[in-house]
Amino acid sequence: MKSLASLLEVPPFQWLRHFTVQTLLIFLAVFLTVSFAMKLRRPSGLPPGPPMSLFSGSVFMQSEAPHLALLKLAKKYGDLFTCYAFWVPFVVISGLEVLQEALVQQGREFAGRPRIYLIDKMTKGQGIIMAPYGRSWKQQRRFTLTVLRNFGLGKIGFEEKILEEAKYLTEVFKASIGEPFNPTSKITSAVSNVICSFVLGKRFHYTDKKFTRLVELFETNMELQTSKWALVYSVVPFIGSFPGPHQRLCRNQALVEAIFQDFINQHKDTLNGEEIRDFIDAYLLEMEKERNSPDSCLTEGNLLHNINDLFIAGTETTATTLRWAILYMMVYPEIQERCQKEIDEVVGRSRTPSMEDVPNMPYVNAVIHEVQRVGNIVPLAVGHATTQDTILRGYTIKKGTHILINMLPVLSDETQWKDPKQFNPENFLNENGEFIKPDAFIAFSVGLRACPGEKLAKMELFLFFTTLLQNFEFYWPDKTSSPSLQAEYKMTLTPKSYKVGIRCRKASHDEP
Repeated sequence: MKSLASLLEVPPFQWLRHFTVQTLLIFLAVFLTVSFAMKLRRPSGLPPGPPMSLFSGSVFMQSEAPHLALLKLAKKYGDLFTCYAFWVPFVVISGLEVLQEALVQQGREFAGRPRIYLIDKMTKGQGIIMAPYGRSWKQQRRFTLTVLRNFGLGKIGFEEKILEEAKYLTEVFKASIGEPFNPTSKITSAVSNVICSFVLGKRFHYTDKKFTRLVELFETNMELQTSKWALVYSVVPFIGSFPGPHQRLCRNQALVEAIFQDFINQHKDTLNGEEIRDFIDAYLLEMEKERNSPDSCLTEGNLLHNINDLFIAGTETTATTLRWAILYMMVYPEIQERCQKEIDEVVGRSRTPSMEDVPNMPYVNAVIHEVQRVGNIVPLAVGHATTQDTILRGYTIKKGTHILINMLPVLSDETQWKDPKQFNPENFLNENGEFIKPDAFIAFSVGLRACPGEKLAKMELFLFFTTLLQNFEFYWPDKTSSPSLQAEYKMTLTPKSYKVGIRCRKASHDEP
């Protein structure tokens, strides 16, 4: 046992310490099974990169977050290189120019999604986020954007929903004054309620059991999907019959789908064509219209997974960005103070913020964008895949090849940003103090698979952030320590758990 313990201290094998003896035995079987296959599957024509290796060659099996490991490889191999997850090649894009060439200039060729067994099992190829590029995906995305517009996205009606939730969040925060608290669950609940209002037609109390259970299941699955075991299961699907965290992930997904299916069934029972209450109503009615159309991809399976995708996309990234924003305000109180000065000058204290205020609040807008840039919430974007054999910068990339976008090199490129290494809102301001958005700001990705919820996320970030700073001052409550800006990788980059201290802001002397 001592010799085994010593072996696990050797860098190429350190990641094995995460597994039980049973799991290690399974890995041994996997190794013997695939070692020969690896020799037969060395694709030609791909960009250069580190050699293929079952263990040490995979950046996804290291203790370091993958986007950081990939950044090191980019410094050695350039903005376009190939690495492996076991024997599966991933072409990694790390620079702005090659990113635009692939996702914009050759958008259709790079608009696919990777075929990953675990994801396929969970989504069945349906929905929007991980659906393959094709007729079904196009119809789901187009219909969803249409319904969002019909419900007032970008207009006062949608603002009112967000501001209503911001008011609830403000009241919950006020109740916590005097005692430092972890804001995570409160922020997540508030952001989730915005998408719930649109999709399910109702908001939930932050302590509602079904609601909190749903949020908990999503958060757990986000963590499980980044586990070493999930990666192995994705490339070696026959281990699915063995015990492991992947079994819990699939059970959780089944519970999530059961909750959403219950809402769909309730909507069917109360559906009224004269009043479209929410996304589910709109989808069910459109399904009925296209029932006899052979080309329609509006199905109940797609509806279920669209709801799932909207809940994920409409909650995780925005809630995480707001958590980073509060943390940065505590770290940089002078930036917080300058934001509040601009809010007081433009909005005051007698009314709520509005999206019409955005052009008049360049500094607040710059701070929000800088939080997104430095926070780098989705560091590897969502995986892409080639939809056909294609050539990129002279390299032949076969159909179905996995494409990874490493956002970090672009969001910290010294040629694109004034101060790429530090949190500095000046990165989004010109010499006249006006807001600018550099081409390298790709927080919502680019091309055909760019985030369809970008407009909603921008509204939520601005209205939640300005409402909170209008009412509160955030400070670090522990005088014996300093805030940590170290991120945790859980599919998204989240701040480490922290507690925030808040004070109600005093009334402005300029207010009537």
